[in-house]
Amino acid sequence: MDYAKKIKQGHICKDKVIMGKISESLLFRKFRAFLNRHLGPSSLPGEGIQYWRERIFHYFSLAVIFFGVALYLYYGLFFLLSEQHEFLAFSTIIFVTSLFALSVPRIPLRFKVGWVLFILYLTGSFLLFMGPHTNIGMLFLFACSIMAVTMSGAATGLWYTLFHAITLTAVGFYWFSGSVVHADPPDVSLHTYVNLSISFMVLNTVTLAPLTSLLNGMMFSIKKERRYQRILRKEQEDLVLARQKAEESDKLKTAFLSNMSHEIRTPMNAILGFSNLLSHKSINESEKGEFVDLIRHNANNLMSLVEDIIDISKMESGQFEVRNAPCQIHQILTEVKSTYEEELYRKGSSSVKIYLKEGLSDEKLQILTDAERLKKVLSNLVSNAIKFTDKGYVEFGYSLNNEQEMLFYVKDTGIGLPEGTEELIFNRFFKCSNNDDKLYGGTGIGLTIARHLVRYMGGDIWVEPRTNVGTTFCFTIPFQKIVSPANEKMKLWPTAKVNWEGRTFLIAEDEEDNFRYLEVALSLFNASLIWARDGREAVEVIKKIKQIDLVLMDIKMPLMDGYTATRAIKKILPKIPVIAQTAYAMQGERAQAIEAGCDEYISKPVNYNTLIEIIQRFVPGKLEETVRQPD
Repeated sequence: MDYAKKIKQGHICKDKVIMGKISESLLFRKFRAFLNRHLGPSSLPGEGIQYWRERIFHYFSLAVIFFGVALYLYYGLFFLLSEQHEFLAFSTIIFVTSLFALSVPRIPLRFKVGWVLFILYLTGSFLLFMGPHTNIGMLFLFACSIMAVTMSGAATGLWYTLFHAITLTAVGFYWFSGSVVHADPPDVSLHTYVNLSISFMVLNTVTLAPLTSLLNGMMFSIKKERRYQRILRKEQEDLVLARQKAEESDKLKTAFLSNMSHEIRTPMNAILGFSNLLSHKSINESEKGEFVDLIRHNANNLMSLVEDIIDISKMESGQFEVRNAPCQIHQILTEVKSTYEEELYRKGSSSVKIYLKEGLSDEKLQILTDAERLKKVLSNLVSNAIKFTDKGYVEFGYSLNNEQEMLFYVKDTGIGLPEGTEELIFNRFFKCSNNDDKLYGGTGIGLTIARHLVRYMGGDIWVEPRTNVGTTFCFTIPFQKIVSPANEKMKLWPTAKVNWEGRTFLIAEDEEDNFRYLEVALSLFNASLIWARDGREAVEVIKKIKQIDLVLMDIKMPLMDGYTATRAIKKILPKIPVIAQTAYAMQGERAQAIEAGCDEYISKPVNYNTLIEIIQRFVPGKLEETVRQPD
């Protein structure tokens, strides 16, 4: 009767059957856990072939000790009864040193393995030379070979196999050559000994060959796995680092967008606000002039912000370039000083003074560098110094480090830098302050731009070691002195009276507001204007009207862009001056415009004075009481 029927009929309790299965399963699991814990994989720390060799050696040494105790008791008693005291002392020394070497944890594994191999070989050879224990002696030699391959590798196992062959040959010669007289002959004949020796060597070789292959495969697999683990760990570390950088970048970008919104809205608020007030009837002429100045000031700040964003985009994309040309260094420094003195005066700040210290007395000193970039760096540093200085002074200037390098500095008596931020402040969007009670404006890219600009010019920038008061920035640029006298660049100022009466200018512009600006600006000088709303219309105008003196060509227009229109116009009137104007101020725009046939290039927003000067260069007008000043 099967179990199901017995349970159904009530002969066997169902609970008893279930408990029996559980008990059997539990015993099996305990037995399997015992085997895994003592003979298989373990949760103990360790990995690789070395870990498994330590575990193998542990159980191998236990077996050696177990059989070693039995052999020592047997042979020790035998040597004692036969009064062979020298053999008793020898075996005692071997046994005690083996126990010591295997039981002390601090002894290196390599030494333990070497000692055990030596003891196994010595014991096996001793038993063979003793005579009556040939089989046991060969067993010890075989154990020595197995352990040599397992614990020390194939090369060591091969050497011990060679030693065993030599030892067996020496033992055979010792017992069967007749050169030595023996009182106690061996327990085997010569024929049997030769067969045993050959069988031993064959078995030893046949066993060691696959064992060596198995161990080499295991070692290769373990090494490959560990290499994959290292790669995986490295990738995990890279992912964690990338995540941290991404999170930090997100935080910085969020802060940047918040700062950017504030920095854009602040001047825009002033521009829109004062623009609305200009139309109010109760505003007098004096106040209107003040409002116009404020609108111009905030518009310049907004334009500077846009240029900063464009510059850092160019730098990070590798599209930035430096244009070196002769410039008067003292003039640049004086302009920076005047600009920020005017800024302090406008803010009504009398507690901060600006000082300029020039390293050389030659006021007409000329160097070869990018004047606009140098002025930008100085402006960023001086502006930063003024922003973080409530009282005291801001001092800037230069000195000559040597004949090849100029050192510039900007020093202030402001709040200073928090410790450990000397390099962080040059990172994008990073902003720091020692004063939590006051909010400091800025986008966090001014110093980043300054570092990029200085390095593009061939120098370096840094912060001087922390001092008790304020902060000192230093930067270097190559010193290339220009010996020839400077050609004063004459600039046409708004007070000049230029008369372009009888001159006709074609303005290709798709935005009505931009055309209106040019129309008002140029009508002050009696110029006649023709408006073309796209490139195709500009070409049609040129085909119909040949008496046009100059073309102001916008680049980005519908139907036909400015480059294509310029090429078509130059085919019709090759000598007509074409001045490109564009809001795109990226690298290559100027070169592309010149290649298309444009004679000059001006970026938007179009500066009033620059526009008049360029047109006057190509289409000279009558000058009446013209005022010219050096730039």
